[in-house]
Amino acid sequence: MTESDGRSRRVHILLLGPSATPVGGYKVAYEYANALTEAGERVTVWHSTAFFAEMVEGSRVIKRAKAHVRSFLSRLSFRRGLAPWMTVHPAVTMRLTGGLPRPRVQAGDIVLATAVETVRHAARIARAGDAASVALMQHFETWAASGDQIIEAMREVDVRVVIAPWLGEILAAHGMASVLLPNAIDAGAFPLGPPLDRRGEVVLTLLSRHSYKRPDVVIAALQQIHERLPSARLVAFGQDERPTDLADYVQYTRDPAPPELRSLYQQATVYMCGSDAEGWHLPPAEATLSGASVVSTDIGGVRVSMESDALYAPTGDAARLAELVVVALRQRAESQERADRARERLVARTLRGNALLLSQAFDRARGKE
Repeated sequence: MTESDGRSRRVHILLLGPSATPVGGYKVAYEYANALTEAGERVTVWHSTAFFAEMVEGSRVIKRAKAHVRSFLSRLSFRRGLAPWMTVHPAVTMRLTGGLPRPRVQAGDIVLATAVETVRHAARIARAGDAASVALMQHFETWAASGDQIIEAMREVDVRVVIAPWLGEILAAHGMASVLLPNAIDAGAFPLGPPLDRRGEVVLTLLSRHSYKRPDVVIAALQQIHERLPSARLVAFGQDERPTDLADYVQYTRDPAPPELRSLYQQATVYMCGSDAEGWHLPPAEATLSGASVVSTDIGGVRVSMESDALYAPTGDAARLAELVVVALRQRAESQERADRARERLVARTLRGNALLLSQAFDRARGKE
């Protein structure tokens, strides 16, 4: 993790504009910043909404980005920092810029892209300074760019790191190699709750306005669970206001603070996911660490962590999803066995170990292997 002259290399992590509320991809990036810093790297995290101009005509977007930064700064409590919901290592340098970041890089340094909009800029910065570029591919982000744009952007970096096999398969189909590095979660942040036979009939799920997370399927599944098992307690959480079409019998928590989210996970018997696609979906894994069982649509972003230790329904099939939730609630012993196996796997993968593997990918980018 150091250069031959004894200098620890600099790692520049590129993020889209700052978020005042938790975002899974940001959380992963900040956790890597922390772990890499603890391992001896010198890390700077750059935030800029100007990256949105990479995939569209840029001048107006750049102007909007600078206005966004001014607005964010005017509302920001500097005691809380750029990520008020996340504990960031004090040695990590956090930067916010209205334009595209221009870090000074030199041979041996790494520029790490974390979203498709940041990939081409990472490659440009690295080439200009004889550094290396790495893309941390966390999803196939077709809401941000076309599939062709994503593929062409990924061709520009030196190394591609994917968080799930299905992403590597997409790259391989286009002739690109990748390094598989599934996410790690700090198990201490999600303590194990009581065994499932001591929990009520509690179903927890995430509701998001993003169409690929299928709020329509989630709400329909909740309705059918209620019809099949009226005694079940149905709980949802999300960052937005309570959906207007969410039935009164569903408890809803908006933007839960970390202690509140932990409590929700520890009370849940079943965590339900209804998405059409996820990169490496954090909530099912967090719920599993807390002791819940998982029922999900059959997507690669859940299979990567749960493997065969969840019950799976076809994407878009609310009726089957509801049916499997009822099965999981009624068959507590089998649900407990699945949850225990999945939790054991998740605990075995650590942030420290992942930081070492990511650093090895950095070395590959510099051709040191």
